[in-house]
Amino acid sequence: MWTGRPGRSPGYNREAIDLRIRLRIARGRMQRFRSVPVMRRAWYVTLTATQADRDADFGSHDLVAGLTFTPQEFWCLSRRKARALIERDHQADGTGTMYPVEYRLCPVCGRQLLGAEAHDYRLKQMAPARTWHFSEGPACNLECKPHGPWPGGPPSSVW
Repeated sequence: MWTGRPGRSPGYNREAIDLRIRLRIARGRMQRFRSVPVMRRAWYVTLTATQADRDADFGSHDLVAGLTFTPQEFWCLSRRKARALIERDHQADGTGTMYPVEYRLCPVCGRQLLGAEAHDYRLKQMAPARTWHFSEGPACNLECKPHGPWPGGPPSSVW
């Protein structure tokens, strides 16, 4: 039996732990190879005793562009940053919380999808590419239209 750090995977020997790690890495690589869309999350953070400063606390990649930001309620893409702010709030005797919500951008129209919409769209992306509405991906809703010059090909007046 493996006698490494106490409390780490009791009952497993080193080979079993290594096998679990290798299988987890192989599964992640295969998902990326097959282009299986992974679940992305955004965290809705609420602070009670402290406030977050947009310029001092966050980098350009930590906040969700286009979603609400107030000093005590905001959407954050960085779980690590959200936990640090929640911990700071708890140290100041606050009751800050964070809730994970599935988050995705539609590759066709660029619309932000949250929660059930993002989950449904991820399932649509798992369908074969030949069944998609557009070459970029399936349509996220009825108003979904590609952006860019001549979405879906040249306009009918040219032909």
